[in-house]
Amino acid sequence: MSFRKPHVIRTRLPGRRERGHWIEGEPGPDKTIQASVQPAKVGDYDQLQANPEGRRMRAAVRIYTSEVLDVAGQDWTNGDRLVWGAGPLAGEYLVVGVAPWQSGVIKHYRYLAVLLAASEMQ
Repeated sequence: MSFRKPHVIRTRLPGRRERGHWIEGEPGPDKTIQASVQPAKVGDYDQLQANPEGRRMRAAVRIYTSEVLDVAGQDWTNGDRLVWGAGPLAGEYLVVGVAPWQSGVIKHYRYLAVLLAASEMQ
C-alpha cells in the first residue's frame, strides 16, 4: 500500500534573458506524478520567509515523490507547479525548494511549494 496519489504538475519551458530582463518560459505540458502532499510545517514557513522584505505566503505544502521536479530560481521563476485541489487552500503551488532523501530504503525527494496568487498564474 502506498500513501502516494496521482497529482498534476504544470511544467514550464525554459525562460531566457532578453535585453537584461528575464522572460518567463511558456507553459509546458502537464504531467501526472505519484506523490504525497501535506501542509507545510511551521519551520518550513520560517525557512521560506527568511527575509523581512520577502514575498508573503498564504499557504505552503510539502511534496514527497520519487519524481524529479524543476525548482523555481532564486527569483521564483520557471519552476514546476502542483495543482492541488485539497487542503484548506486549493490552487497552484510553485515548487521553490528541494531536499533529496536518498537513504537506500525508499529514495525520494521532499519539495516545498507555495501557493500562487491569482495574478501570478499564467
